[in-house]
Amino acid sequence: MDISGVSLTADSTGLSAGGALAEATQKEVPIHVNDTTAVLTQRWIACYMLYDWNPHHAESAYLNNMCNWVQQAYRRLDGMAIDAASLNDVLTDTLNQILLEDVEDFIQTHMKVWKCDRLTVEFQVAKAIAEIYPEQKP
Repeated sequence: MDISGVSLTADSTGLSAGGALAEATQKEVPIHVNDTTAVLTQRWIACYMLYDWNPHHAESAYLNNMCNWVQQAYRRLDGMAIDAASLNDVLTDTLNQILLEDVEDFIQTHMKVWKCDRLTVEFQVAKAIAEIYPEQKP
């Protein structure tokens, strides 16, 4: 899955004023993705597809959730003093943390539904990633 063409900007309407983030988001500062985002995206897609093995559904769900994750990233950082030089990295790290939390929620849910341990779920996620992203095999 390639999300490089997706705009990850969010409207900061409703966020309180103050700080570099509020000023920057008024200008619709995009949240950039990085290699960590790519890995977490693969894990999220794999976790989703353990429930619904339809790549179109998974991609659509991911993109729909991304809008919410971007808004959450802005909300988490609202009011914090962030210098302009590190704003992009802080936004990206915050987005990645939110994405990681969603992956963790998927894993915990799989463990409960399947009545299994984390290793079983992680093994299935790894197998799904290998099948979904065959071009990235070693």
